[in-house]
Amino acid sequence: MARLRTFGIVAHIDAGKTTLTERILFDAGAQSWLGSVDDGTATMDWMPTERRRGISIAAAATRVDWGEHVLQVVDTPGHVDFVAEVERCLHVLDGVVVLVDGVRGVESQTEAVWQQAVARGLPRLLFVNKLDRAGADFAAVTAEVQERLECAPLPLVVPLRDGRGNFAGLGDACSGAVQWFEGRPDPADAPRLQQELLVAHERCVDAAAFADETILEDALAGRPVAADRLHAALRVQFRAGRIVPVLCGSALWNRGVDWLLDAVVRYLPGLDELPRRGLWSVADAGAAAAPFCGMVFKVQHHGEVWNFVRVVRGCVERGAEWCLGRAPQTRGRFGELWLVQADRHQVTERAMPGEIVVLPGESGLRTGDTVCDPRQPVELPMPEFPSPVLAVTFEPSRAEDAPALAAALRELEVDDPTLRVELDHDRIVVRGMGELHLDIVADLVRDRTEVPFQRSRPQVDRRETVRRSGSGEAEVRALVGGREAAAYCRLTIEPLAAGDAPAEVVDAAHAGAAVIDELRSRLRAGARVGPLVGARVAVVEVRAADGVGEALRQQAAAKALASALAAADLIELEPWVELELWCPEDAANAVLADLGARGASVSGVASGRLGARLQGRAPLARMLGYVTKLRSMTRGMGQVSLQPAGFAPARSARETGPPVPERAPRSR
Repeated sequence: MARLRTFGIVAHIDAGKTTLTERILFDAGAQSWLGSVDDGTATMDWMPTERRRGISIAAAATRVDWGEHVLQVVDTPGHVDFVAEVERCLHVLDGVVVLVDGVRGVESQTEAVWQQAVARGLPRLLFVNKLDRAGADFAAVTAEVQERLECAPLPLVVPLRDGRGNFAGLGDACSGAVQWFEGRPDPADAPRLQQELLVAHERCVDAAAFADETILEDALAGRPVAADRLHAALRVQFRAGRIVPVLCGSALWNRGVDWLLDAVVRYLPGLDELPRRGLWSVADAGAAAAPFCGMVFKVQHHGEVWNFVRVVRGCVERGAEWCLGRAPQTRGRFGELWLVQADRHQVTERAMPGEIVVLPGESGLRTGDTVCDPRQPVELPMPEFPSPVLAVTFEPSRAEDAPALAAALRELEVDDPTLRVELDHDRIVVRGMGELHLDIVADLVRDRTEVPFQRSRPQVDRRETVRRSGSGEAEVRALVGGREAAAYCRLTIEPLAAGDAPAEVVDAAHAGAAVIDELRSRLRAGARVGPLVGARVAVVEVRAADGVGEALRQQAAAKALASALAAADLIELEPWVELELWCPEDAANAVLADLGARGASVSGVASGRLGARLQGRAPLARMLGYVTKLRSMTRGMGQVSLQPAGFAPARSARETGPPVPERAPRSR
């Protein structure tokens, strides 16, 4: 278990995550070929939709040996629409390798996944990729990492370029070892390359000296410092969060991947070194002799259901009984246990703490469930996911196909915690995180069923909130058993200080479960356009004569709520996005004008190596289909990345009041 390393590869879309994972599989001897994303032969992108589109959609796990160590690697998607895949994987990982494009530098989704890792306290290694490409600049990217990611990057590996500027080799800043790719460089370049490597070595010595004073003494005395001593001291600095080791290379050409894996083994923590937080805060975490518990961090339909589990403590053995942590009365038995490599598997008889295994078969498990020993039930902390912001309608071409279409979508809803499927008479409403997300859902439905269907254009999901406090009361009368009976309800509503949470109901009047459930149901449904957020409803008084049924109490509560909402000035909210856009300098004015027409607020315009960089915020409804428009304005050279930025009052509401929530509601 001390030799186990479990990490994810995260980055902006098209930074080379899957290509890097394919090279890891090859270098570790797990496969004898180099899979290609472009050719559709990548092992980790096994879904037909992924191979057609050339992008990762679902996180894929694999397991390889590197020397005496076992590496569990998770390749994650880079597009923001698949945030759930990244979030649920980070929830169970022990560290991450963050890829940065050596040409494009730090991009918006790189920042987003970096912050996700920071929030979880995950150790982070950084790999600057694509240094073989024209325009790659390792020094500039490292400086950008320091500025935008607010960390202290320390290059452990540096690129070596020949006299023509070509990427010719890599140098190890700690040991001085050098890898040349195509013969040795021109002797005239040797002094320059030696000086570059010496400067990188001195930076490592300076950083290590903060953890080990003897290293500083040896350096001042002119004595060489062994690489092992440097790594030991730098690991102390790394584990304390004072440095971020930076490695580099080209995943496409398999340059620098071996040194990256050496760094993973050397720097990322083993199971016995993990801090006691998150999953590992449970008693006896990592102990093989303790009662079993594990986290179901991913469920995926792949012919049959694959339930991915990270074992937190104890041993999982075939035939052992398990129960759900949140519902100990729900029980089952482990059938086969699988160790997986993307869509392939190997049967194992047992799994130890820290290992990732798949429990095949429909067990009713869902993402975030804890499976544990029935003798000692425990519930591990669950991951949280953002709420969907776009909705489309799926309609089968033939009415008799509606059940099959709904069943396929329900399967996808189980697989994807950010997908919502609702039946509305003969229509099926599907809510997701973005246009690409909903396009992929449609592709997956076509792959899984032959049912013909039509899909509507996306519409933004809206919310409601209140501007001010309000109160309402109502009395309802009815004949009950020939006698007039009455029920009375009084309640208040007020905005919450943090307007990003679902509305909550506080029962101060012992109103009863039926009344509270009625109020919660109405708040989730919304008065006009969507659920109420950022508000607290307090039930102050409920009165009813003896013998009055719950239905009358519920009617009184519903009328009182409607009165309170009217008094509290109900307003409509719409989703906004943060945008980061690159375009040629000569197209910047046209792009700015178009963004202004869409109601965007541009907060920054800067010039860089790749042209003009624009940052700002915009209403999501005005940005649907924007990529096509941008490419038209920039001759196909513009790129944009959109990140969820919460909800703000819709246009009519913004004219009369300030924006409220800054972040989208999150649901478990």
